[in-house]
Amino acid sequence: MKTVIVYYSHSNNTRAAAEILKDKLGAKLVELKEKKVGNPLQAILKRKTVLVGDPWKETEDASVVYLMFPIWAGHSVPAMNGFVNNEKSDFGKKEVIIVTFQADKGLKNSVKVRDYIGNFVRKNGGVVRESYGMVGGSMNVFVGDEKIKDQIDKVKWYNL
Repeated sequence: MKTVIVYYSHSNNTRAAAEILKDKLGAKLVELKEKKVGNPLQAILKRKTVLVGDPWKETEDASVVYLMFPIWAGHSVPAMNGFVNNEKSDFGKKEVIIVTFQADKGLKNSVKVRDYIGNFVRKNGGVVRESYGMVGGSMNVFVGDEKIKDQIDKVKWYNL
């Protein structure tokens, strides 16, 4: 049984959370890297970017997969779209937890975005076990390790 955290981070908020969670769960980290960095317009248009390497291979033996990413302009980032909406995506028999980060403290659009990504997870054989919305900084603004850690510490995280 293995837990893998797949994440995309632009302003280090999601990266900080992924690293904190990795330590809590003893999980493996997989960072999504793009051949050409996506932008908010691509997010609005629900586009996906081409990813570097083979992050799908990193989740093959996982039973639990965390998907962590920021929300841009009320939508999922192109890198995560590229990961979940890809012919290589296989979440068969995996428990998936979706965690989003956004600047809006009211977490507006968070549920909609998590549902959007969750539909790809289910389409590719996975089960969305939980989903969480967290507050990060505005684009290009890191809120700091303590604010991220405080949010991470308030959740009872799932790990097989």
